[in-house]
Amino acid sequence: MRCFMVLLMLLVLTGGPALAASQDAYELPEPYAGLEKAYLKEFPKLQELMDVMVATIAGQMKSPAQDILHIRVCSALAYKMALDLKLSREERMLSVVTDLLHDISKQDKKALLTDPVLFVQSAEMTAALRKAGFLKGSERFWTDEKILRSPAVGGNLALIHHITGALQAGEIMKKNGFASSEVLAVQAAILGHSTGYWYFRDMVDKAAGYKDAWQAVFPEPVGNIALFAHDADLISQFVPESVVPDASKWRLIAKNRWGAKTTADEAHVVYYVFFRLYEEAKTAPGKQLAREKWDIIRPQLITLMGLQAADDPVKAIGIPGAFRK
Repeated sequence: MRCFMVLLMLLVLTGGPALAASQDAYELPEPYAGLEKAYLKEFPKLQELMDVMVATIAGQMKSPAQDILHIRVCSALAYKMALDLKLSREERMLSVVTDLLHDISKQDKKALLTDPVLFVQSAEMTAALRKAGFLKGSERFWTDEKILRSPAVGGNLALIHHITGALQAGEIMKKNGFASSEVLAVQAAILGHSTGYWYFRDMVDKAAGYKDAWQAVFPEPVGNIALFAHDADLISQFVPESVVPDASKWRLIAKNRWGAKTTADEAHVVYYVFFRLYEEAKTAPGKQLAREKWDIIRPQLITLMGLQAADDPVKAIGIPGAFRK
């Protein structure tokens, strides 16, 4: 009885046994796990957004682990970049918020601009952001209604999830008590997070039938929060385990999206994609992190192509067929 009372007192004093957090079901490797613990300690209320994110993504997919881990890696990277540049506490927090929510609608098959209601709501969000002083330098964003509504673009989640995602992120933040100014800052940052994916820009141009049509769909990221979201999303793709091994995420994309037939073809496509992605990083911390990862995956991809370490694959075997214009 005495032991029971002692245990009971300990539980009361310590707040009871630690409950598993929603994200604990998806093991996050270091150094990202340590960064995540650090930002959740600094900003405890972000656990609520983490819970919403995990529940939302898990509800959208049969196998959500990779997408949830991607979002958590992005959030950790954004926090690291904010720390490295010694940003203010609010900017650090909003950098993490942006990445926790940046892909919130990426797998939501209903979150499309071909939905008239979502299109109008997205237009209203864009107008509100412009009124608040955001989207400077992106005057052509949201100017081609035809392409934005088209099935090829507005009906393609990969190309517009940054828009419907920004819309949904705003609603989540409002429900969780964030100020209007914070909501707008995060929405603007989410809108700019996909702009660095050059192949998405090419897809929009091809669908529209004219050069630089992508500017109506992808605004330029402006300001620390937006730039970190942009770079974190790019850098998170450079995890060697998702790029190099057989049947890894990017080799499967090379096969299924761009028609690679052999191991060498897959490596060639992935090399070219990442060679150009590496050049898209916009911040000093982002460029450094991208370089570190690129230096790891580049020689491995060259080996898979059957080339020598000093070879330049583009000069040696050219641009992959899927990307020749």
